[in-house]
Amino acid sequence: MTLLEQCQIWIENDDPQKIIDAIEAIPAQERTPELDSELARAYNHAADLGDTDLLEKSVALLKPHEEYFQGDHNWNFRLAYAYYYLGQEGKALHYFEQALDARPGDKDTQEYIDDCRSCLALPKFEKNFLERMQDAWTAFCKIEAELRQRIGAGKMQEHREELMEKCGDALKLALGDTTFELGFHKGKCELLLSPDGHRSRLFPLVYFQRHAPQSVLEHWDIRIGHQPTQEFTLRVDEIEVRAEDVWVWIEKSESDLVSLTLFCEKLLPLLQQHPNKAYSMFSSLLHHVLGEISSIALIGGFDVYAEPKDKPFILLSNLPETLQKMGFVLWQDGGDYLENSYLAYELEPDQDPEADWRLDIFTGISRLPVLLNDYLTVRSDVVDEYHQDGIAAGFLVYPLAGFPSEEREKTILNFREALQEAVLNKAGEDAVTFLGGATGLYHGYLDFIAWDLAAVLHAAQEFFQESDLSWAHFHTFRRDVGYVPLLDVDESEPEIYEETGSLLSQNDIDHLASLDEGSSGYFHQMFHDLTKFVENGVKEGRFTEKQARRDLQIALWYAYACLNIDEYEYYYRAVQWMHDSEKNAAGCGMWYYRYSVALMYCGRLEEALEYAEKGAEEEPSYPWIWLQVGKLRSYFGDKQGALNAVKQGLSLVPHDHEFLTLKKEIKAGATLEQMEFHWIHPDLDRQLQKGLDDEADSKMLSIACI
Repeated sequence: MTLLEQCQIWIENDDPQKIIDAIEAIPAQERTPELDSELARAYNHAADLGDTDLLEKSVALLKPHEEYFQGDHNWNFRLAYAYYYLGQEGKALHYFEQALDARPGDKDTQEYIDDCRSCLALPKFEKNFLERMQDAWTAFCKIEAELRQRIGAGKMQEHREELMEKCGDALKLALGDTTFELGFHKGKCELLLSPDGHRSRLFPLVYFQRHAPQSVLEHWDIRIGHQPTQEFTLRVDEIEVRAEDVWVWIEKSESDLVSLTLFCEKLLPLLQQHPNKAYSMFSSLLHHVLGEISSIALIGGFDVYAEPKDKPFILLSNLPETLQKMGFVLWQDGGDYLENSYLAYELEPDQDPEADWRLDIFTGISRLPVLLNDYLTVRSDVVDEYHQDGIAAGFLVYPLAGFPSEEREKTILNFREALQEAVLNKAGEDAVTFLGGATGLYHGYLDFIAWDLAAVLHAAQEFFQESDLSWAHFHTFRRDVGYVPLLDVDESEPEIYEETGSLLSQNDIDHLASLDEGSSGYFHQMFHDLTKFVENGVKEGRFTEKQARRDLQIALWYAYACLNIDEYEYYYRAVQWMHDSEKNAAGCGMWYYRYSVALMYCGRLEEALEYAEKGAEEEPSYPWIWLQVGKLRSYFGDKQGALNAVKQGLSLVPHDHEFLTLKKEIKAGATLEQMEFHWIHPDLDRQLQKGLDDEADSKMLSIACI
């Protein structure tokens, strides 16, 4: 039996550690790509929720073999899986799609693709950037005194590796991949955060800098980007390169940027042998001589020549002065630059009303044009990078058909400004940074970066609901995913099936019911089929998404699927979906029960109790609402009220296992988590309590979110 065949047996026996031990014992240089792929699969299987180390090791093992495994389902699926559980759904989607191409119709892969698209259309971060930023500064405050003491005592070089590691661990709580430097200048410690030449990275760095606690600022200068200096020297082996060693030719472009051609005789050997390293060194020289912020603001690009041009040149040391004489403003503060970095643009609009959003734009302004370019070319590099740090970049879109023809341009701009002001006032400055906006032939657009997306969308939705618009949506700057409806005024009544009182026919309901097998079921498939039903109905014009969200039967089945999948993300989805059907839930204890359970698993316990109590009033004959009331009353300290709820439940379903168990636990003072650590079926529950259930760990993980 080969090692690969043995690995398959270990995986089937759910023993990935044996694979890890066996393959790690083989020196890396002696392993085949197939063994690396098996080891990566084992890392994926062994990784617990939130265990990023093993998943990152999996990515590091798989990526070097991308060309070798081109078109291979397993390799693509394993890499996608690792990215997915690292919270990098954008990268995961790409590789899941490659996996599906290699194995068309694979249900597991399709479910992951659907889930990735849903997550990317409406990003749901474990922690958004606002929360991550707060965590990072809290962590930095705990270590800054130690850092300051050693840096101030001149021990930076002696303890450099240790200090950089401690500081890096704090920063990466917010900024996953950021270049930084520590130093000491004029009696204060310095923390320099570098955007590495990318304008897109300036936005989160400036946001992070502006939220530095006052207790930190008393002892630290927090700087963004290298400051300009004429004293900077690069050393390559025994060669020293200064700014005056580099010749520069300047060419001004139409977009108020300059392109540079550089030549340096001292670096010619490096340019010939290691061109990438040479370009990196030229870039470093530019950033230090001109300043990193000015380089981002003014340099559209540069090229390096192996021979000097037959034209007059300047020395790199004279570049700042020359650019100022040409009328350019030099920037040293990243925040000041971003506030003044709006770029006006004009496009040739697509006349087709059905074309993708933003293709109808003919004029607009932006502080981050790369987002627009990526969207138009169906790229997502910046959006994916932001997504990893809990940042959402997107736009609000709304129709312009109802705007008057008289002073139309002014009215459209006034509306966009009013929308921006309303979102800013409601969500708060900490939640959003606006990037600009655009006007199209058919639609208006407001572009932004959301540090707290939920707050932004809630504020925008309130504004739209008070407007005269027929619809309004949110869309990320990813062209290949769907949108999130914020307003959808019903224009006509949809067809309702008389026998069901729903958009779902009896056949639709029978199909969903067939996926439930009592103590188990195909609940991911149920969720997928229901989601597809809604998507197809909206596309075919049979109903709007808002009408689907208001439909009581759809809400009940949607919640049933989500609750039985038993994962935090799906509890969150149930909460988001069910809210719109509340006004149609009068007298339906089942609706209140499922909504309350979803709220509880999302940690919103006060609301969960409120809806459980209301459900008991709406339909006191529905037994399971009393189960929920009992648990939540007990959690909030109302022991007698909890026992009364159990009594009411047992009067409806005498001798029921769940109620009898709950009664014992209430009397014993059990926690809410303990009350939830059960299965409905008595035999399965007894197995769980004895520690004999293979699903015990996943059950614990879902409960942990409470």
